[in-house]
Amino acid sequence: MPKLEFVLVYGSLIFEPNENDANDHKTFDAGYIMVNGGYLEIGTEDFPYTSKLTITMHGDKSDPYLPVYGNKVIAVRYGQLEMHGQPRSHVWTDLHQTANIGDTSITLSDVGGIELDWQPGDKIAIASTDYDGTHSEVRVISSVTSRSTTPVITFDEQPLMYKHFAEEVSLSAEDSIIMRAEVGLLSRNVVYRGDP
Repeated sequence: MPKLEFVLVYGSLIFEPNENDANDHKTFDAGYIMVNGGYLEIGTEDFPYTSKLTITMHGDKSDPYLPVYGNKVIAVRYGQLEMHGQPRSHVWTDLHQTANIGDTSITLSDVGGIELDWQPGDKIAIASTDYDGTHSEVRVISSVTSRSTTPVITFDEQPLMYKHFAEEVSLSAEDSIIMRAEVGLLSRNVVYRGDP
């Protein structure tokens, strides 16, 4: 599909999923999307979008701004935007134990019996736990075990470059602090992003 410079929605713009193929991947590229008194739908709460869709917004900070809204944006003025992808069992959690430099797997905190639906090929982000926020790391899952208790996520393609802390630290006999790196699921079937 071509990149559209400006999309103005007065009526309805509805993205329909491919009900027969969950892996069907559509793309939509634009500089601006303005929903002005209209309706933009990518799935609803009751009927989430079931196949794959990537909406990519193009432009940079020197492009003209829509007054109030900015640039490289979906702007909604007196309209409605519905964007619902497939629900996931967990979108973020934290580490059960510290992950060290060179590790190729991490152990997540107990998921309380709710089976973790993360799959090989999904991307995760592991937050930084030191003073440098750039020490967050993104990895692709290669396997998952112990899905209903303390899941172990393996990513063979690249060992961790930084330590990610996960412990309870005692401050006194009565006080302690639980400090654990957060782990977030980045993979979704509906993706809204800026141009890479």
